[in-house]
Amino acid sequence: MSAKKKLSLGVASAALGLALVGGGTWAAFNDVERLSHTFAAGTLNLEVVDVDGGETEFHLQNLKPGDTMERSFKLENRGSLAIKEVLMNTHAFNFQNAEYNEFVHGHGMPDNNMKQFLKQFQVEILLTGVENQNAQPRANFEIIKPEDNKTLWDLTKMKNINLTPENVDGQWTGIPLDPLDDEIVYIKITMKDDQEKVKRGPAKGEYKQNVYQGDSVDFKFILEATQWDGLNTDQTNENGYLHINERANSN
Repeated sequence: MSAKKKLSLGVASAALGLALVGGGTWAAFNDVERLSHTFAAGTLNLEVVDVDGGETEFHLQNLKPGDTMERSFKLENRGSLAIKEVLMNTHAFNFQNAEYNEFVHGHGMPDNNMKQFLKQFQVEILLTGVENQNAQPRANFEIIKPEDNKTLWDLTKMKNINLTPENVDGQWTGIPLDPLDDEIVYIKITMKDDQEKVKRGPAKGEYKQNVYQGDSVDFKFILEATQWDGLNTDQTNENGYLHINERANSN
């Protein structure tokens, strides 16, 4: 084959290739569908409110041994999600010894520290449920009983005290929205009345608790609400709202 014929064949092959490429676009059916999605998170909102207009916080001065203080507050669920637990932790700070204490500065007795001061206050915590007619009522019970002999110092060492523990039937209830099940927390603090006296020295005959006269400390209760574990669920209404997330569940 001559060189001229070879060249002509190459051109023809190239033209054929172009024709095949162009011919592949002449016909097509197509159908495109789109799905729209909406994801909206619920709200976890714990409110601490007073009970019948009473005090909810301890702001007390001029205390003496034997004094008893009681405060109560209600835990309400103001969000859209059921609350699984309300965990309480405490923090003591800003402890101050009295600028002048005759027992210490006048008689030369050793002064105390924050730990010793907090141990002078015995604490009791009582819970009661506030249910509507659709909820299972729960009897009053105590998280910290008088016979436990727990003090404010002990309370600072207790971590994540659950203020919404198991119901009497063993089921976790927390603070659901469906049914309504608020909790009332009662806290009672008593300053111990220790009758022990000093037996010798310049402070002989004085009560040992005199060392605490004029002392002060700040004490904070910290409450943390937690959600229930995530669920794999299709229990929604026509708007896609997850009603099950309003109710207590143990997964």
